[in-house]
Amino acid sequence: MNEELELKLYKKYPNIFKDTNKSPQESCMAFGLEVGDGWYNLIDYLCEALTYTFTTSVEIDEEDGKGIGIEPSKWNGQKDRYFFKVEPPQVIASQVKEKFGTLRFYYRLEYDENNVKLSEKYADLKEVNKRYSDYIDGIVHFAEIASGHTCEQTGEKGQLYVRNGWLKVLSEAKAKELGYKLFNESHETEN
Repeated sequence: MNEELELKLYKKYPNIFKDTNKSPQESCMAFGLEVGDGWYNLIDYLCEALTYTFTTSVEIDEEDGKGIGIEPSKWNGQKDRYFFKVEPPQVIASQVKEKFGTLRFYYRLEYDENNVKLSEKYADLKEVNKRYSDYIDGIVHFAEIASGHTCEQTGEKGQLYVRNGWLKVLSEAKAKELGYKLFNESHETEN
């Protein structure tokens, strides 16, 4: 992706792309967004979806609640109850590239340190974290599937094409211009 578009995404989603200034030994984000300009909008929508998440709470015991400074809640004269507010994890891109013609968005999740500590003890919290992880996996998977129908060069409707064994999702016009053949046709004639 060209530098101007990359920087626009980095500025709009600084927490997702916080590893862009790391060395190649620390993060593949040192190489930038290794995709064509046509996927700019797709990656923008993906990142926007990754920043829209839900919060919830999990009940923890009094000792843990007081230990992390939670104010107790009272319910109809019952004993004090402590609810840990579960914040969504931060998605951090570790590599964004094209592979076998489609988008690959590799990432890691960073959870709040109290979440990490408490998740060892509370099955409900572990389940909430799994839901967050599954939600994020689904968003990323959807974007990767959508890239298979979006020209990497132009952003127009695209299909999978091949040239000399290299796969690319391109519009029909861009494929002709670059000398690519439709993958299914090419694959059928080679076998």
